[in-house]
Amino acid sequence: MVVQEGKPPFPTGDTSIDARVKWLNTPPKAHHLVYWEGSSQHALALDNSTRPFISHVQRFGNGWLLDGDVCDRGGRVQRTIDLGGGSNDVQTTSDGHIWVSYIDEAVFGGGIGQNGVVCFDSQGQAIFKYFEFAEQNQLPFIDDCYAMNVVSDEEVWLCYYKDFPLVSIKNFQLNQWWKEFGCIDRAFALRGETVISPKCYTQGKSQLLTRTLPSSAPAEVVDAVDEDGAAIEGQFTAVARGANFYLLTDAAMYKLPMNP
Repeated sequence: MVVQEGKPPFPTGDTSIDARVKWLNTPPKAHHLVYWEGSSQHALALDNSTRPFISHVQRFGNGWLLDGDVCDRGGRVQRTIDLGGGSNDVQTTSDGHIWVSYIDEAVFGGGIGQNGVVCFDSQGQAIFKYFEFAEQNQLPFIDDCYAMNVVSDEEVWLCYYKDFPLVSIKNFQLNQWWKEFGCIDRAFALRGETVISPKCYTQGKSQLLTRTLPSSAPAEVVDAVDEDGAAIEGQFTAVARGANFYLLTDAAMYKLPMNP
């Protein structure tokens, strides 16, 4: 998790677009990476603290990938990989692959992002492009990749617009897919045959959807609760990887229990 130090408060109320853009482009005093190894929490100041913001952070080899910057364990930039603009999510694997999903502006704006989802090797070479994959397997093309879960080094799941299929890719081959599975907003966890995600278009209210595959099974709405069973109040941002599901509110970060 990356946190910012010394950035002014976000403009609220009836502030102008110009004021909000100015805030976005104002760099903080510093960026700090907070991470956990087992039960131990660690923090380090990052080398690229003059940037206005950092969108994605992932472990990468013995260090970190911060957007396209490859950093050593101490947060010092060693080199930069061009992942293209308009990324929605970035997830890395232990064997050095970088999976990137893209929003509609990138898909329809040209460049590498027009593929919707791309897997890069550790040197930044594209080794998988979803546009070609969809064409080969007669799948819908991506207009906007809403959510991605890199379950393991071998397996990746996607949900995207057009019309929200759920697609499982294993070893770069089509594993299985569900047509018109339904909208998944930003993140989803996979627990056996159950898919857990926020409800789409609810602006992060504290309810989740659980759906059991196949997708013909009805979705169940559940309240978001912490590991002690207490309701998580207010709006949240969701992040998921594999079976793990996290909610970030203004007050705290929560890990969703394995049986929500």
